[in-house]
Amino acid sequence: MSFPLANPDRLKLQHHAEEQRNLKPGHCNKFLHAVIDPAFLREPHGAQLLPKLAELGCKYELSAQPAPTTITFYRTVPAKLTPAGTMTDTTVHEPFAVHLLDGGTLAAYVRNRQLLAAVRSVKEALPGRRLSLLVFGLVAYCRVHRGCVGRRETEQALTEVQLYEDTSHQLLETDEQVGNFVAQLARAIAERPYKQQQLDKYSCDQVYLGNEKKGCVRVEGTAGLQQLYQAQLIKIPSVTLEIAEAIMGAYPTVRSLLEGFRAAGPADGPHLLANVSIRRAGGPITSANRRIGPELSRKIYSLYGSTNPKQEL
Repeated sequence: MSFPLANPDRLKLQHHAEEQRNLKPGHCNKFLHAVIDPAFLREPHGAQLLPKLAELGCKYELSAQPAPTTITFYRTVPAKLTPAGTMTDTTVHEPFAVHLLDGGTLAAYVRNRQLLAAVRSVKEALPGRRLSLLVFGLVAYCRVHRGCVGRRETEQALTEVQLYEDTSHQLLETDEQVGNFVAQLARAIAERPYKQQQLDKYSCDQVYLGNEKKGCVRVEGTAGLQQLYQAQLIKIPSVTLEIAEAIMGAYPTVRSLLEGFRAAGPADGPHLLANVSIRRAGGPITSANRRIGPELSRKIYSLYGSTNPKQEL
């Protein structure tokens, strides 16, 4: 006989289920806010930005930023149930920002050796945020103003920014590319808590290998090791379920197989499994049954015993 949960316990379970649902991709986008400097929306590079964010389901607002043509992000965390039974709302500022430069401005910065200082100034105005630099229309600008700046010095200046200020860059030429990049970044930021939760879940000491997708093997402690060993063998080309079961009958664990290869040595190791008999559909072993054979034995030995990363099976 089951008893209904007390009202506080039921509320906690419902709230936890709601939290997990809100973390999942597709649901998490609606809690992310993009704060856009109005200068970022100037034509032509800003034409597709708002439609792309709206399509993603991400909220946005226009507000002057400490550095012009910049986008920052924050997340509104849904109300949480505290131990005292109260609900609280929180806002989390995400440590990411996007700064846009047009091609002419970048060319002037590179020509005057001021790009590194300009990026450093933007980062100082946005402390604690990792900056992504968008360069819009550099190719089009250079086509009109030939000889304005050299390709090599531009690449060198952008590389310095990446090395000294840990700032990545994107060279974009259309408003659609700008909108797509910002939307992709917003999606990645929105899904970050979910991906971090999955990483923490599967990197703990008790779980050596696990996944929620079909065909993967979950290992907790010693449970699942045999299934993982079998799945590992079946991944080898030409190894069927019957062959894997034959190998596991002779060597029940990966460790015993490796010890068998080591004991046989490099001369006899490749032939260790050649005479292992294969049962047909679980039937009895007879003289007419197949054996693994020298070629497949050599491949399996090479896979488990070779120290050459370029070894071909």
